[in-house]
Amino acid sequence: MTVSIYFESPDLAVFHGSGVLKREEVDEAKRAVHEHMMKHGPMRVIIQIDPDFQNLEAFVQWDDIDLDKEIQKHVSRMAIVGNLRWRDSALLFFMSAVSSFPMEFFSTDHEVLARAWLES
Repeated sequence: MTVSIYFESPDLAVFHGSGVLKREEVDEAKRAVHEHMMKHGPMRVIIQIDPDFQNLEAFVQWDDIDLDKEIQKHVSRMAIVGNLRWRDSALLFFMSAVSSFPMEFFSTDHEVLARAWLES
């Protein structure tokens, strides 16, 4: 599996991405987040780009399933943590849907800072 998700608390989702992210896995993760949001309300999201991350499979998009607009309404903040070489691609990927929540990218060695930013 290239995408994994778990919930550290009712309002914090943690995604891990590795290898080549496949659309089916990304969509499945988004459905899990949506279901969790409907039970627990708005949440913060941290996306951890693992060192072995390679890229996105063709046709994987942030805004590609019906639930995406609803998910975006319920994200209060998003922190992306990974190698700086992915910074521009990651921000463009998530901003392509004109996200209305604050979003920041942090280098791999600044995960603690990313988590503090999510709390602020």
